[in-house]
Amino acid sequence: MNTTTKLINSKWDAISSAQTTMGNVRNDLFDNVALALSRIEGRLTFLNSDDTLDGKPIVAEGHSQEVAKQIQQEVADTRKALDKIFVQLTDGKNSLLDS
Repeated sequence: MNTTTKLINSKWDAISSAQTTMGNVRNDLFDNVALALSRIEGRLTFLNSDDTLDGKPIVAEGHSQEVAKQIQQEVADTRKALDKIFVQLTDGKNSLLDS
């Protein structure tokens, strides 16, 4: 094998390895972070709802209710940031083939 062929093969091996790593990271983020955030969001939505039999909030009004709503917003913001990371990983993975 000549030097040019070795360099080309080395480049494709590096691209393949990077794509595999990015795919694994994306899968781990989804499995271990995105799904957990989804579960937390669902629970917070339930806690922050007024959908009880007596029409009263599930979380007592006042400071506890405000904290629960703040946490729900923080989780939503974290989820948006995670979605941006997913897009960056996908873009990065796709850009490897453009080089």
